[in-house]
Amino acid sequence: MAVQHENILCLLLAFSASHRARLLGHPEPANRIAVWVQDVFPKLRRDLDNGPEQVSNFTLTTAIMLASLEIISPNTFEVPISWQNHLTIARQMVIARGGPKSLQRNDRVAYFLSRWFAYLDVLGSLSGSKNDRPLGSSYWSNDDYDADEDFQIDCLLGFTSRCIGILARIAELAKQCESRRIDEDGNVREDWRPSEDVIEQAEKIRMDLHKGRDHVYKGCNHRSADNSESEAGWDALEIYATNEAFHWAGLIHLCRRVLGKPATDPDVQMAVRETVGILFKVRCGSTAEACLLFPMFTAGCDAVDPGQRNKIMERLQSVEGFGMIQVRPFSSSFTTQAKSAHITT
Repeated sequence: MAVQHENILCLLLAFSASHRARLLGHPEPANRIAVWVQDVFPKLRRDLDNGPEQVSNFTLTTAIMLASLEIISPNTFEVPISWQNHLTIARQMVIARGGPKSLQRNDRVAYFLSRWFAYLDVLGSLSGSKNDRPLGSSYWSNDDYDADEDFQIDCLLGFTSRCIGILARIAELAKQCESRRIDEDGNVREDWRPSEDVIEQAEKIRMDLHKGRDHVYKGCNHRSADNSESEAGWDALEIYATNEAFHWAGLIHLCRRVLGKPATDPDVQMAVRETVGILFKVRCGSTAEACLLFPMFTAGCDAVDPGQRNKIMERLQSVEGFGMIQVRPFSSSFTTQAKSAHITT
């Protein structure tokens, strides 16, 4: 796509230059990046002026890339636009195109974009109260897919398409409860309890998380045939472990933000313990480790055992070594976040 569309090519160059600088510990080449992206925002505005129904894959990719770059390397551009705003624009485009369900799997480009957007939208919706409301969980239901596709672990996401819908439902319930659970000063109301209806919905989600962890999945179809048997074994172990970790992270959010359980609750600590255990199945410096940022931070906020917290801190610092500078505030905020039921990432 980059060699067909100048906007995407320029963003890809900017993305790469920013990441390379972070990886090597060098200052970002700000002037060079500014030259590359000087026409990106005007062209994006012109594309949007043509009407949402005219949104192309190229335009949607531009918005998703802008959100992704702002998440991984904040303030790369002189234009002060948050990743939430970029994601809101991408969300409006997806809705204008008919929603995620309209992106058929036989259209490889559109389907790839839908998975990339789903990762940002659903996990972003679990990141606290400052984010715009995401697409509803009904957008991410997979009733039209066959069981094999539904239980296919996606190597881009690190979990199944079914898990996307479960996490989206948790995010919806968490936001529904938030206005009553959190007071005007941002403090958790100790006497807050969820309604019977919320508890009933949460229990259904808990069962889906349990089924999602225990199901025998199909692994990724993209694993190279050139891999050695040992490498293929590691790949399979890591992708299954990553899928499981996201299910445990979902349970922590469900218990803490929907059911209002304390960090010391046995269910919460079991999920933390299982997440830490999964880290031993994932190689340091692997692509799977980079994918585990969300589950690691979620578990780290509620870990009460110093050994568990240290293990998670070690792995976060490993991910920071990939040049992902947004990790640094995470690892420095465990003490503050652990005191609050309002987990933010």
